Amino acid sequence: MPHSDSPAPESASFPDLPPSPALSSSSFCSSSSSSISPEQQSQLDKNFTNMSPANSDEAIKRLTDDELKSFISDLRDHIRGSQKGHYQKCTRVIRISQGYVTKSYGENWGKDAIAGIELARELGVRVPAIERILEYNEIDDKGFEIVQQYVPGKTLKELWTDLSLEETIRLAFQLRGMLRIMHQKTNDCIGSCYSLKCRTYYLESELGLPRACKAEEIGKVVNFWSNYEGLPKICWVKKSVEEHERACAIGPVSLDCPAVFTHHDLAPRNMIVDPKGDLWLVDWDYAGWYPAYFDRASMDHFMLQFGEWSSNDRLRWDIFCSIATESKWEEQAKAVNTMLSWMACTSGNHRIPCVQAGVTLRDPQFSSRME
Repeated sequence: MPHSDSPAPESASFPDLPPSPALSSSSFCSSSSSSISPEQQSQLDKNFTNMSPANSDEAIKRLTDDELKSFISDLRDHIRGSQKGHYQKCTRVIRISQGYVTKSYGENWGKDAIAGIELARELGVRVPAIERILEYNEIDDKGFEIVQQYVPGKTLKELWTDLSLEETIRLAFQLRGMLRIMHQKTNDCIGSCYSLKCRTYYLESELGLPRACKAEEIGKVVNFWSNYEGLPKICWVKKSVEEHERACAIGPVSLDCPAVFTHHDLAPRNMIVDPKGDLWLVDWDYAGWYPAYFDRASMDHFMLQFGEWSSNDRLRWDIFCSIATESKWEEQAKAVNTMLSWMACTSGNHRIPCVQAGVTLRDPQFSSRME
């Protein structure tokens, strides 16, 4: 697998960036690019230092693939063992040396994530570089370890309640520059970067879209659910196929909106601010080719998890999102999140109207269930 070790892009690469004064160094007394608490990071640091001589970047580079796989496996076991009796944090993402982290993937997800990360780097987006790709080909264990550059700093989630309005605006302009570059890259079909499989969490597993379909199809789905009303069974029984088709064509989403390169999970936990004040994007698992409004929708998707935010924190997030997306896609993003709400509260049998409206099933095996 090819990988990139080119230097990280500088902020000067992006348009519309205001000056970037570094944040106070006191904001970065604890750092993590894996969304774990300072206490867990401290324990993790202690673990990887004590387990093996491979506690430096050069030592990691010298290990063979098999040696590195063994080291990572032992480290994960050690971390899990140290968490007995407590809530066990997911160990998919762990720091393995001073300068590297690794994340484990299944076979198909790994290929899509690698393709997304490498495309983002190619475009000049500030993304941690891939150092090593370890592939597992055993019959019962197919997948990847993606070893990436460790970005010192804190996630935007950790920093948010302490950020000033000025810092909020400055970081928003950095994200705006990255999104502008990404959204200029288009594709004929929607889906993940390697497989073209529609992995968006906005479409549930059994009634997703077929692989490599057109952006028009996902627009039809959004419009359909935007026009959904009342109890599902009453709606679909009383409407004709033609009425359902009209519901797909008319709505908040334009059917000619192109498929562009999106991150697709722009929650604060997936943005890291380094000690210089530069914003980095991590966790490209859902990246792929989708209409740009899916990036805007993803910035609201996490909000229910953040009840501790004050009204001022939420207002600053609205400002951040508006600047980053150039005040675009507000209505479309709301429609996407509304679609997710409808899908979450309706059973599979009530999705028949979506099929009648011309939205095909992702897998033919499900067709018989809907006839």
